[in-house]
Amino acid sequence: MKKHYTIFAFIFFLFALSVYASPRISFRDLLEQTENNPKLVNEARIFAIKQNLPINIMTTSRVMIDAKMIEDGKVVYAVFTNFADVYSGGYAVYGEDIAGLYNYFSSRIDLGGGRIVDNTGGMYDPVISQRSVGERYLMVTDWTADKVYLFNAANGDLVDADFIPTTAPQLQSPRHALQHLNGKQIIVADQISDVVQRFDTSGVYLGILAPSTGVNNSILNNVRGMTFRPNTNLLVTSADAPAADRIQEFDSGGVYIAPFITTNINSPFFIFIRTTDLLVSCSSGDDIVRFSLSGTFLSVFNTGTDISFAQQMERLPGGRVSVASFSTPNSGLCILDSNGVFEKRLTTITGNRGQWLLGNGHYLVTNAAGIHEIDSATGSLVRTVFAGANFQFISFYNPEYLVSTGNNSGNVPDRYELFTNYPNPFNPSTVIKYQVPKEGIVRISVFDASGKEISTLVNESKTAGTYEVTFNGEGLASGLYFCRMESGSFSQTMKMAMIK
Repeated sequence: MKKHYTIFAFIFFLFALSVYASPRISFRDLLEQTENNPKLVNEARIFAIKQNLPINIMTTSRVMIDAKMIEDGKVVYAVFTNFADVYSGGYAVYGEDIAGLYNYFSSRIDLGGGRIVDNTGGMYDPVISQRSVGERYLMVTDWTADKVYLFNAANGDLVDADFIPTTAPQLQSPRHALQHLNGKQIIVADQISDVVQRFDTSGVYLGILAPSTGVNNSILNNVRGMTFRPNTNLLVTSADAPAADRIQEFDSGGVYIAPFITTNINSPFFIFIRTTDLLVSCSSGDDIVRFSLSGTFLSVFNTGTDISFAQQMERLPGGRVSVASFSTPNSGLCILDSNGVFEKRLTTITGNRGQWLLGNGHYLVTNAAGIHEIDSATGSLVRTVFAGANFQFISFYNPEYLVSTGNNSGNVPDRYELFTNYPNPFNPSTVIKYQVPKEGIVRISVFDASGKEISTLVNESKTAGTYEVTFNGEGLASGLYFCRMESGSFSQTMKMAMIK
């Protein structure tokens, strides 16, 4: 009898183990693998729908359960118990076990295909702020609904949840949105579609920008970030074979030119152009690599000792660089000096992808669970602006932006001019508008009252047109500052007042 009892207990143990077994993949690896390859997420969503499983669940207790990949014929979900610090308490679970993790009658359940059951009383509905004339905005891409949101660049408020609406099948994993140089179109790098899509500023789809001939995986395969060169050509990252580890170059109309960078990068994510060089963040090896503006390798900017899986990079006052560090053990918002030397890390938000210094001096930071505002000095959470969206990169949008390349208005300036900054006085950032009547090198610098140069805002060739650049005085004292514009024999200086 004892022998039979032992066999029965062993069989029950195996049954229980099979029912309650956890996925083999760790939570960290689950996030990293799907970050590099969003096709895994797409496949998991399709399979979940076929299995009558949700693709996403949001509970009133602020837990998010998100379908991420397939393992052994089962959907693996990432469970986020902390929307800010996603690695704190996060874990992976099979789809067959998610029923015990949420209450149907107090959750928002996305069944896919636009079928959403919301029993949270609208807890996760977007709170929209009103737009005002003259405001500047931030575009943020989202993988949950595959669209682009719009936020206020001064305070981080959400102003449009459907700036570029859900557009299938053109948008399957929008990673990076940029305002085109003509000012009247928005281009979106889509990681699964392997192209750069084109929309007008009312959100209407216009077609593929790059490659202009359509999908071509020998040119672009697994795209992430992109940027415009000073000569107006477009640079786009390509991570996978047959176009693995490349930065590809297109003209502003999307016509393919040639590979721009083919060496010293491994799974490129974001391209950041500075005055005299450009930086490329790489997910494999965690490096940030520095190249000349013509694409020649210069050096490793940061070896990844302080950053794990670098993503978006942006310019800070004094030439410093902010970097979104996605993975552990160094997840957070990292600040480097102008030479790539580590200064500090803000760790309240983890799983970082995008980040931007707001006009109010705080950072706006994205991760897989939402978009958050944090204090730039301490990193403390000011607020979660919006939860429940899988946000990606952040980029600037100016409705009044105008340059001569592709300029629909034909309003080419007839003289050089440096306009009075707005706002003035400012705290801590202000927008500086300028115009040039012909192509040439333009340099715009900011000096303190003693005449010491503290920031170079522009130092590159510009075609005839009207431009704007933002100066952020974070870390500077209140007082009088001077902005000087130089191009050829032209020189003009204006006063700016910062009051804290």
